[in-house]
Amino acid sequence: MPDELGPFQGVWDAWVEVQEQIERKPISHFEQAVQIQFSELRDHLDAGDREAAAREMVDVVSIALNTLRKLGFSPAEIAEIAQNRAKDRMLGQAEKILDKYESVHQI
Repeated sequence: MPDELGPFQGVWDAWVEVQEQIERKPISHFEQAVQIQFSELRDHLDAGDREAAAREMVDVVSIALNTLRKLGFSPAEIAEIAQNRAKDRMLGQAEKILDKYESVHQI
């Protein structure tokens, strides 16, 4: 079995059985799902449960992968997009990206 997504391949594979349903979901479904996961993350952090908080972040990765699935990308394509994005957009530019979020979005 291909392993293009490394440790996240199992997360991808877990959702194959409902791929057609995912493809029919509106983008707002994924946006709201991420908001729910962050709410649950805060609850776990407030309770001092760091490991449960980490599991919620894996759920966020799962939602991101399913959004890419909805957009029609394969694991191999996702791996290539991620590698290119890191190299072309993030590497050596992390401080600039953080500054943009602060100056443009006030976060």
